[in-house]
Amino acid sequence: MELSEVLAAVEGAGPAHIATVRADGGPHVATSSLAVLDGDLWFFTFGTSAKARNLRADPRIAVEWESPSGEVYLWGTAEEHGDLAAKERVWTSGALPYDPVGFFGSPDSPELVLFRVVPERAMVQGMTPEGPAQRRWPT
Repeated sequence: MELSEVLAAVEGAGPAHIATVRADGGPHVATSSLAVLDGDLWFFTFGTSAKARNLRADPRIAVEWESPSGEVYLWGTAEEHGDLAAKERVWTSGALPYDPVGFFGSPDSPELVLFRVVPERAMVQGMTPEGPAQRRWPT
């Protein structure tokens, strides 16, 4: 399986569950919607959110989606992108599965942060005509 197939499986999948690592080492899980744009995964959040605080301290992230392709799991790291040009590119791309204006206001909001997820591995599992199947990246 190629990473492009994993990203294709999550396009239009809707909200995902994002797991981050709290300061005490415990897990934190939140729902977020991610955009697939030019082969990258992006999401917005508020800078004061637990997600943002956790990722600044420990960039490890796990993401899970329910999609028509089945369950999609992805593990990697998150990089914060604070520049307005990156925020505007994702904001205006049409790749977000929601209208960010209603939730975040505008891309130049000082509270808004943008993260890019850098995938390290992924798994897509679901039913096929032959029965349950798991596909992994990298293989």
